[in-house]
Formats: sequence, structure tokens, C-alpha cells
Amino acid sequence: MRIAAIAAFSSLVLVGCESSEAPATATPQSSAPVMGPGTYAVGDGTTVYSRTRLDADGSYYDLDDAGATVGTGTWSGAEDIVCFDPEGDGENEEERCWRNEAPDADGSFMSRRVGGMEHYRVTPLEN
Repeated sequence: MRIAAIAAFSSLVLVGCESSEAPATATPQSSAPVMGPGTYAVGDGTTVYSRTRLDADGSYYDLDDAGATVGTGTWSGAEDIVCFDPEGDGENEEERCWRNEAPDADGSFMSRRVGGMEHYRVTPLEN
């Protein structure tokens, strides 16, 4: 379950809605967090399944409980979407994107897979 959760999130397209009053060149605005460089706990709100570190150079690292790297790849984000492209060519190594909701008071937020059913609570961690 834990490895599947790590792969599901990291294997973590923007869809914008235009108002009829907005010019066609308007950029969609979002109040949801943009995931940036840092370390995040991924879980269900009570249990942490994995930790993921996002680096400024666009690489990411999935970490086990001891802090050892168990997966790597590249990430990109814009507005309320973050996409992960794991290293490898297998079925579980394809790019997946996640839509992040606005953060709660503690900074954590729900992240839902674009085009999928998975969802996780993501909590920023102190580096």
C-alpha cells in the first residue's frame, strides 16, 4: 500500500475557465497553493504514506520513513496543478498531474489526481 501510494502521488494540463466578461487572453487566477521546492508529507490526514522532496531544478525524490530515496523523477507546477514524471518507462512511471485545493489553517491541503479517483492530504514539512 505504501509503495503504491508513493507511486500514485508522484506519478502526481491546466484546465482554465474563462468568464464571458474576461478577454480571451486572460490568465486564469487561482487561490490554491502552488507546490514549490520543499518537502511534503503525503497521506490521508491521519497516516503519512510517503514524503516527497521537490527541488528547485525540477527534480523530485520520494523518501521512505528513514529518509532514503525510493523514487525519483521530474516535477512541474503552475497555478493549482502539479505534475510528476517518474523515471522509467513502465506503466507506473507515466506522468500524472494533481489539482491542489486551497490550504487549511495548518498549511495542509487536499490534492486530487486529474482524471483519476485518488486524493491525498499533503502537508508541507520543515526542511
